[in-house]
Amino acid sequence: MGAGGRRRGVFAELAGAMALLGVTIGTLFPFFAVFLGVPAVHTLRPVFFLACLAAGLLLAAGNWWVAQRVVGYRLRRLCEGLNTVAADIRHASLSGQWSARSTERFTSEADGSDDLARTASAFNDLLDTLEEEHRFRSVMQAGADMTCLVDPAGLVTFISSSVTDVLGWSPEAALGRPLRGLIHPDDIDLFESGATGPLVVRVIAADGGWRHLEVTLSNHTGDSQLRTLAVTARDVSERHALQERLAHQALHDQLTGLPNRSALMAAGAGRLDGSDDLPSAVLMLDLDRFKEINDTLGHSYGDRLLEQVGPRLRAHLRDEDVLARLGGDEFAAILPGLRQTAAVAAAARLLEALREPFIVDGLELDVDASIGVALGDRHSNGMEDLLRQADIAMYTAKQMQSGVEVYTELADHHDRSRLLLLTQVRRAIADRQFVLHYQPKVSLTDGVVREVEALVRWQHPTRGLLGPAEFIPVVERTGLIHQLTLAILDLALTQAQAWLSDGIAVQIAVNLSARSLHHLTLPGEVADALARHGVPAQYLRLEVTESALMADPDKARNILTRLNELGVSLSLDDFGTGYSSMSYLKHLPVDELKVDRSFINELLRNAEDTAIVRAAIELGHNLGMTVVAEGVEAPEAQHALLAMGCDTAQGYLFAPPLPPHDIVPYLTVHAGQPRTDLCPRRPSHQT
Repeated sequence: MGAGGRRRGVFAELAGAMALLGVTIGTLFPFFAVFLGVPAVHTLRPVFFLACLAAGLLLAAGNWWVAQRVVGYRLRRLCEGLNTVAADIRHASLSGQWSARSTERFTSEADGSDDLARTASAFNDLLDTLEEEHRFRSVMQAGADMTCLVDPAGLVTFISSSVTDVLGWSPEAALGRPLRGLIHPDDIDLFESGATGPLVVRVIAADGGWRHLEVTLSNHTGDSQLRTLAVTARDVSERHALQERLAHQALHDQLTGLPNRSALMAAGAGRLDGSDDLPSAVLMLDLDRFKEINDTLGHSYGDRLLEQVGPRLRAHLRDEDVLARLGGDEFAAILPGLRQTAAVAAAARLLEALREPFIVDGLELDVDASIGVALGDRHSNGMEDLLRQADIAMYTAKQMQSGVEVYTELADHHDRSRLLLLTQVRRAIADRQFVLHYQPKVSLTDGVVREVEALVRWQHPTRGLLGPAEFIPVVERTGLIHQLTLAILDLALTQAQAWLSDGIAVQIAVNLSARSLHHLTLPGEVADALARHGVPAQYLRLEVTESALMADPDKARNILTRLNELGVSLSLDDFGTGYSSMSYLKHLPVDELKVDRSFINELLRNAEDTAIVRAAIELGHNLGMTVVAEGVEAPEAQHALLAMGCDTAQGYLFAPPLPPHDIVPYLTVHAGQPRTDLCPRRPSHQT
């Protein structure tokens, strides 16, 4: 029988006992009436007996009704309410939910002072307390944040229903579990550090994954009444993932996924600051001819090639090595704990790995590279300096085409000087620190000077007068050489105009750099300079080297043709040192051929040089050119050249390069009009 049935049995027994008591009283009352002074003549009469029995039955019925309808009703209502509230509390404890039924329906009347009334009053107080608990739990359940209570033993005693949304757990599954077991092992120390938060810890979800929760703690375990740890947590997994993506992007190259320069610098600083006395090697790698791939196939091919280079290199490095892309086709690596021999061997392995063809859209691409190696330890100046050193070594490897080069202080000094020099040259051009010295070209037949060659000097503010060998080789490798060429042209035309005004009519030859020869704007710049200075074109000669012509023959011929059409004379300088073909030379609008001084120096002692000079003179004449011999320093050489039919000579035998004020007396004596019969301006031949 259920609890409700047992309660009904108790009420029935109570009512039956009350009814039996009434019947007993009614039956025995006639016998007790004698003791109460009722005459026996009445008590023994059947009518009296029946009246007492009827009264007993009425009393029994009244007792039955009172027990069942009054006392029983109130007790049943109280018990039903207690059972229902107990069930609701049990459900709320297990699920974190509170029954929607209102406590008002269980309120009992408490308008008396008997025991039942006091019991009902206590029950009503209990309902009020539970109503407050209901409101408190409703507030906790309504928030999106997860709330839980933990007892001193570390077990979860309450958890809000939002645990399902946050972690996928049902409240029933989380209750009673140790909170420590839900937190990632690496985050337990942070959680138990005593900090109140907010802390970000990883908590295991129902699917076995880890969610990042921002946790705030309120510790009441020391409170004798509360004895609980209140935990409020919100899911910040998406925010944490976004932060990690942004951090990854800040430290990694977007194209290849490799660490970038910032990540490399941080990694290098950490390794250099270590206590290990073994050096760390820094490698700088630059792909050779990568620009050709971009220019020929397009940048998409170049990008896809770079995407494959990273994994190829990574496969040949150790786990502790760091590989990064610095930008473009430059990569760098940090190899900790390697001495020079091992570092060079590692660089050689990387080069060998790159020599295996790359496949991009079915097309095989061959790639080579140059690698610079720098070594440093915790006593070094830092990663920035090591990267610079590796970069210097890499460019040395590229220039020497050696594949791998190790940084040396000598190369570093040269590089520092080169950077300083370029800065000073740029300032020198603006401040007009460059000056020209002039060396005459003397006719071997009559000694007349019809041309002078302008040779640049740098009047350095602290180092004095510098010859071209101290700055031209460095400047030639940069775009600054074209600015310097135009500055020299401007100085030469200024001097030509001054000499013409003084009645000195000589042609001035200016050397064209290889870079300037391939500037499509050069003819226009020359024409503007001639017009600006008011110098006829016939007084200007431009000299180009054979090697400069062969760098891009078609473009060079186009530029020379346009210059020739201006009326400017053209010379082929350093003839014999390049690789130009005879078929190419005959189509150039050049009217002067200059035999390089290297052949003139050994003219009298070397039969091969004599044969080369004689052949050059004959070739020049056959092509209608005037032939000039450079570097003539001995009278014997002058006589030999004259015998071979050479037209003009230039060298210290006649005069060294002189500043304008020193060469004027020489020109006054030896100058003459330019000879158009020996130096005809020839139209270019079309092929």
